[in-house]
Amino acid sequence: MARSRVSLITPSYQQAAYLEECINSVHDQGEAVEHIVVDGGSTDGSKGIIERNGARLAWWCSEKDKGQSDAINKGLSHATGGIFNWLNSDDALLPGALKRACDAFEADPELLVYGGTLRHLVPGGTRSSNALNDTRDADRLYIDPVINQPATFWRMDVVRAIGGVDPALRYVMDLELWWQLLFRHGTAHLCFEPVELASFRLHETSKTSTAILGFLDEIATLLAGLCERTGNNDLVQVLRTGHTMRAGLRGIPVSQEQRDRVRRMTLHFLFKWNAEIHRENQFDMMRTFKDLRIGMDTLTPEQQQRWQAILPGLSRPWSLFRARRKLKHLLR
Repeated sequence: MARSRVSLITPSYQQAAYLEECINSVHDQGEAVEHIVVDGGSTDGSKGIIERNGARLAWWCSEKDKGQSDAINKGLSHATGGIFNWLNSDDALLPGALKRACDAFEADPELLVYGGTLRHLVPGGTRSSNALNDTRDADRLYIDPVINQPATFWRMDVVRAIGGVDPALRYVMDLELWWQLLFRHGTAHLCFEPVELASFRLHETSKTSTAILGFLDEIATLLAGLCERTGNNDLVQVLRTGHTMRAGLRGIPVSQEQRDRVRRMTLHFLFKWNAEIHRENQFDMMRTFKDLRIGMDTLTPEQQQRWQAILPGLSRPWSLFRARRKLKHLLR
């Protein structure tokens, strides 16, 4: 395919401290880019920063919106490039990122996604992350994907066919878009390279730092929808016991042939986040899992080991379980 231009959307709200660095990181790339900034009506000076950089932007606005997903879709409605990504205003591209992305899509006309690794910006310094998908392990791409969001570039026509990101999601719109793509197109034509493409900032006001329960509720809602569509009704009951379901999601198309894979995805989620129980809703959820007598043969050896560690405590009332857990912690 001919060399495509990247349409890069920056959703922003009250991030004046980082916004100009973000904009500069895009326009210092030396690669053709259509940069769109969608500000949610910030009152911290962000609008002035955007106006000062307006000549470098393809389109921008500063007005009230319905959150990050709405801002991304608003920017997408003004985008004309062949490659899509969004870069939050507290993150930044690293030198050469756009060239690598454009080179990858030019080399494979059928490429769906290109991605690299992240450099984490943490208080006091930086930390490299080597987490990356392995395209040779198709099952893991569904069950435990690595979505280094600002370092992940998508083919635009595929994103448009999906309908952009789900506006009902606040936290895991990137994961939902990933699963939409995989259940529609499979795992061919994905490319990931062990090279840092973007910096991802972790600070005390970022959603990643402050809203873990919101992330988990949204993932559980996505999985519950997949389970409902594939007849995994026992796991729907488990998820609904432990999580607040998000309303109004658009749903991910999935066939009955994917029933076992969806089951593995859900079991992975349950045991990844509940190997240790700290909250009553976790306790109730895993007790429901026990009461439904979900077979041990459906668990991996690691999950079986975790289940055996959890199981004895589930026979007690929550109040006694919590008291014993606190006592055990004090005696460490």
